[in-house]
Amino acid sequence: MSTQKVLVNDTVRVRVRFVDVNPTTGEEESLDPAIVTVEITDSSSNSVVSDNAVSETSSSFYYDFVPTEAGTYNIKFTGVLTNGNSVIVQQKLYVSSVTDDYKPVTTLRSEEIITFAPDVDPLYLDPDELVSYFPDASLLEIGEIIHSYSLEVKTLLGLRDDQGTADLPFVALEYIKSATACDLSRTYEFNTDDEVSVTLGDFNVTNRSAPRSRVSRDNATTWCQLAAVYRKELLSTKTGARSMQPKGTPGKPIATSGGVRDPDTGKIIYLSDRELYGPGRKFITKEDQLPDRNLRSYD
Repeated sequence: MSTQKVLVNDTVRVRVRFVDVNPTTGEEESLDPAIVTVEITDSSSNSVVSDNAVSETSSSFYYDFVPTEAGTYNIKFTGVLTNGNSVIVQQKLYVSSVTDDYKPVTTLRSEEIITFAPDVDPLYLDPDELVSYFPDASLLEIGEIIHSYSLEVKTLLGLRDDQGTADLPFVALEYIKSATACDLSRTYEFNTDDEVSVTLGDFNVTNRSAPRSRVSRDNATTWCQLAAVYRKELLSTKTGARSMQPKGTPGKPIATSGGVRDPDTGKIIYLSDRELYGPGRKFITKEDQLPDRNLRSYD
């Protein structure tokens, strides 16, 4: 059927094609009806035309209709298959005149822009959670930013592809939320001052972002500061204490030579050279570029 405006006494060729969907493959298949009839009724359900359709191919048929009055017409094609089953295809035709204009009741009143999003996987946070904070931002924009930080968290925590939001710690989810809000605040938050005050009569509340050497959850006042805190906590989970070695030559055990255990206290006591070697004897230390550093009980 032509998409142009149809007027009275215009010849309208109405086409129909009979198809079905294969339930196994999901592909479209053509049907070959043996007989196709067409019935046209007006808005009052009065029959206007009852005839056979003209065959173009084994599955495509048409009928040339010349409306003599303005109005809405219902066109019904009935295809009878060789097995006796019937397939019905219906459509409406709106015919106008010089004085009367007929058109569909449901129309697109304004232009509608449909945006298709790319593949945003993983997406560890629902974009709807940030719409209330930034109502001017679209779900697509919020989702793309969340996807970017979700990839960062996936790399930091070493998550697999089959792991989802349930496998993430609370800090990771809060980091994604605050980091996304930080990016959005640069565009959609107009009040970015470090000091915000509210006055109600004699009551005055001031929120001031004072200079600080260390930002924590307690003193963070912006989304970006909060994101920095959560990211630092995420990174701290990937590190541990460094290997430590007591005072002494690296690679050598702590020396305990020269000490004897006190029978009363059970501690090791260290004797002087005179007490250990006797009077008149001198202890010669061995030459070593890295001398041993003996630990004593009071070190």
